[in-house]
Amino acid sequence: MQQAESTKPFRQQSSGRHYKDSRYRGFFQKMVARREQVLARRLLDVPYSRCNGHIVDIPCGYGRFYPLLRQLDMKVSAMDQSQAMVELYQEMDGFRPDHDHAQQADVLKPLPADADRASRALCVRLFQHLHHGELRVQALRTLGANRRRIVMTYYDDGCLHYWSKRLAMWLKGKKVRVKMIPRARFESEVAAAGLRIVKRIKLVPGLHAQTWVLLEPLDDA
Repeated sequence: MQQAESTKPFRQQSSGRHYKDSRYRGFFQKMVARREQVLARRLLDVPYSRCNGHIVDIPCGYGRFYPLLRQLDMKVSAMDQSQAMVELYQEMDGFRPDHDHAQQADVLKPLPADADRASRALCVRLFQHLHHGELRVQALRTLGANRRRIVMTYYDDGCLHYWSKRLAMWLKGKKVRVKMIPRARFESEVAAAGLRIVKRIKLVPGLHAQTWVLLEPLDDA
């Protein structure tokens, strides 16, 4: 069972650089990106007694959240399927190679040993591309390994975004590329991975499908 084609990693640094330069240029996308930073900080600021200051950022992309993680004084293990993205991450202004590291990794496989001691994980804009529940549970288990607390996003189907996407794809005669998950199904997958939802925040309630959640191991309840 494979992921959606939309998760196919960038093979060339030039294609990754094009994505970095073009992805968030529009007015609406800039608003969304700013809102994502606010919500990431809000959930990362939730007190956590077992936090050791070390976080896994996967998929890290070109490093959108690295400045925030630095502001929060975290040691960062940045990981991505795309080596091109890893190299862009390492080129970021202020990257601290003596403190943080970036390397290639797949969330559907055990993470490299460098991430084992991290007490938190950040996973943004991945789960809408995992179209099968088995893959999502596998990814959740990887993220939550070693009792990590997780800040992540998924796309919930209860919003205008869901129906507009379906209508647009129907008119084009194409399949919807992003997976929007019913709330009950997502909650059952979280439980199957041995986790529970601590907080849930919509990016734009009623309009946008992106939903931010804070997860922790069930036995931490």
